[in-house]
Amino acid sequence: MPLKENSRINQIKKKERFGLDRDGKPFSKAKTFQLRDGIFEAIMDRFYKDPTLIAFGEENRDWGGAFAVYRGLTEALPYHRLFNSPISEGAIVGVAVGYAMCGGRVIPEIMYCDFLGRSGDEVFNQLSKWQAMSAGYLKMPVVMRVSVGSKYGAQHSQDWSSLVAHVPGLKVIFPTTPYDAKGLLNAALQGTDPVVVFESQRIYDVGELFHEGGVPEGYYEIEIGEPDIKKPGKDITILTIGSTLYTAIDAAKVLEEKFGLSAEVIDARSIVPFNYDKVIESVKKTGRIVLASDACERGSVLNEMAQTISETAFDYLDAPPVVVGSRNWITPAYEMEKYFFPQKEWIIDAIHAKILPLEGHVPSNDFSTAEQLRRSRLGV
Repeated sequence: MPLKENSRINQIKKKERFGLDRDGKPFSKAKTFQLRDGIFEAIMDRFYKDPTLIAFGEENRDWGGAFAVYRGLTEALPYHRLFNSPISEGAIVGVAVGYAMCGGRVIPEIMYCDFLGRSGDEVFNQLSKWQAMSAGYLKMPVVMRVSVGSKYGAQHSQDWSSLVAHVPGLKVIFPTTPYDAKGLLNAALQGTDPVVVFESQRIYDVGELFHEGGVPEGYYEIEIGEPDIKKPGKDITILTIGSTLYTAIDAAKVLEEKFGLSAEVIDARSIVPFNYDKVIESVKKTGRIVLASDACERGSVLNEMAQTISETAFDYLDAPPVVVGSRNWITPAYEMEKYFFPQKEWIIDAIHAKILPLEGHVPSNDFSTAEQLRRSRLGV
């Protein structure tokens, strides 16, 4: 099927590629080019350029994929290039590794991040290591898509990006805007390294709010490993991974309106590799930094980032870096998630307790050192 005949392509052409109108008001979701559209455009482009590319996972072919990212691919591709897999994460990743070792390019999908453990050996020992063990003779052009959930309780709402980031041999990215999603996916699909792409289910339908030119229709790449300043500021830095970018933007508005603090918000975009230059330059300017993500705080890659910032920018810090993550416990039901995942109030409370007292602020959460040590003793 020629691209110009594809129904999804034609539908996307009618969408607004920047999420706000001239008055700064958001377009309706139906009219907005969404994060899922950015992922789709990158993948569709690579399918038409690379005859070896295949994609598979649970419910990938039917209904446009689990979260409608693949809508429009079904009518364009034959069954041997896009197909449903059994509910077996080990088989999904294992087949991807084998296909890549034989010279193909592949996009396997793990529908829920929680079940990465079912493909543990395939991800941690096979996908990550065969290029190195073969001295580069074998390539591993695998872009593994992993969705990070919420609203679905204990076994379907966990962010394991830090776990994957701990494994040598894998590149790890976490795009959170349509512009970044398309550019990073293009870069991932161009190379021969295994890349794990985390995608938050909360923001599949967000429009582009930061890149004023909107999402380009043509091909472009964003270098993996480069963070991006989403909001300039001068008083405090907020570094985020994943959908907490939008939480941080909301917190930054409160800090400015209520306390006169100008926050610089940086979206990590990538976890491995990661270029600290922009973050360190920001810290040199602000002297303060908060790091936030939806992953549980204990063992979070944010702690390593905080340590690196402490070591490399120590002379410029007015206070130690502060990490704000999810509670160190099992994800509760949807109705209780505001007590589990970071909220804008948490970021403000953390700043007030550990970095800079905010005049007149009454915290709703306890971020004191005593509470931190108490929770550590309890393992929560």
